[in-house]
Amino acid sequence: MASIEVLTSGIWQLSSVVLADGGECLVVDPGYFPRELEELGRLARERGKVRATVFTHGHWDHVVGWQTFPEAEVWGSESLAQAISQGTPRAQGDLARAKDFDGRWYVERPTPLRWPQKARGLKDGEKLQVGQLAITALSLPGHSVDGVALVLERPRLLLVGDYLSPCEIPFVEDVAAYQATLRRLSQVLDSVDEIIPGHGPRLTPERAREILQADLVYLEGLARFAAKGDVAGALAMRWPRAEDVPGMRDHHLENLEAVGLKPPRPG
Repeated sequence: MASIEVLTSGIWQLSSVVLADGGECLVVDPGYFPRELEELGRLARERGKVRATVFTHGHWDHVVGWQTFPEAEVWGSESLAQAISQGTPRAQGDLARAKDFDGRWYVERPTPLRWPQKARGLKDGEKLQVGQLAITALSLPGHSVDGVALVLERPRLLLVGDYLSPCEIPFVEDVAAYQATLRRLSQVLDSVDEIIPGHGPRLTPERAREILQADLVYLEGLARFAAKGDVAGALAMRWPRAEDVPGMRDHHLENLEAVGLKPPRPG
């Protein structure tokens, strides 16, 4: 019988997920603090052989824990696998941000942070079999160019990375790609019973669709104000959620910059 377990980190409600069935398991987005990774490692190995760790994308909070499973492969999108193998500036920047966070908060790790030597790139629509779990990989750009989601057939489950989070507004790298991804996810929601976002609690399809629709409205507003060059209008936009979360305004300003607007920065 399939086992789906989520460990929630003390940082940003990051979801680390263990998918297990038939004596094998996947660990998705292993993070973040060493104590949390020790618990994640124990849990996964109790469920079976760890076949692979999977990165839904390359942002630093989602990738630091792969060394907890040195015997396992590392899987991610094709673009992330290429960035890892080539040591691109983007990949090095994500690693540098993880090291900066650890340094600021005195986080000590048993091994230095690094990328794996290689990762398996998952093609859009690729079918995977792990134990008795049948999984499809979906390419999901927009939040980042290297996003990937996992769709399970039984149980009917969607692991969606940093989309559809009830904790934060969209963090946008490419607004058109983000809109296309949400429209694609709208169709996927018809075929699943539960959604696990990268940050925040597990969702019903109904709640996920509410978030998706609110995010589309927000993104359409960003695109509309960008087309008019209307910085003031974009600054006055209502966010879909998280208005009381410290630092979320900075993310909104970053979204404005991502669509080509130049908002004033404090200080």
